[in-house]
Amino acid sequence: MPIRVRLSEIVDGMEMQSDEMTAYLHRPTGRILVVSDDACRAAEDDDDEWVEPEELADARGVLAGAGEYLALPDRMEIDEFRMMERFAAGIEDAVVRDAARGALHGSGAFRRFKDTMNEHGVAPAWYDYRGRAYQEVARTWCELNGLEHDSAHADGLTNRCC
Repeated sequence: MPIRVRLSEIVDGMEMQSDEMTAYLHRPTGRILVVSDDACRAAEDDDDEWVEPEELADARGVLAGAGEYLALPDRMEIDEFRMMERFAAGIEDAVVRDAARGALHGSGAFRRFKDTMNEHGVAPAWYDYRGRAYQEVARTWCELNGLEHDSAHADGLTNRCC
């Protein structure tokens, strides 16, 4: 029988990841855990001096897990930049749409985009869209990995603002 997971927990794990942190699903329990690169190095080197015991145990489990642990979608799979592009393209107000698209160019695009959304009063719509997009990534990942989840279908990723 496939394990049943909560999409909200998958999304939370996805959002906690960074260049130095990876989130995993422990298949037998459905638990989401986040393990730092430092903890993995400590587990490999058997050096537990600088890592919290629970995180070190998680890292050891991931390293020895042989299929018990699934890495959650990473930043490349999530592709938040593409989410911002799709959101910007769907903005009806031409001034706001152009500002959103312009914010996506060059260094600092993520911060500039967020600031632009706030400046034009569409940040709540952006965060709603982003949340639905993250849920869709999580839903697809669950289905690809044979995991049952608590949400049967998305309510769409259309941009209904501005």
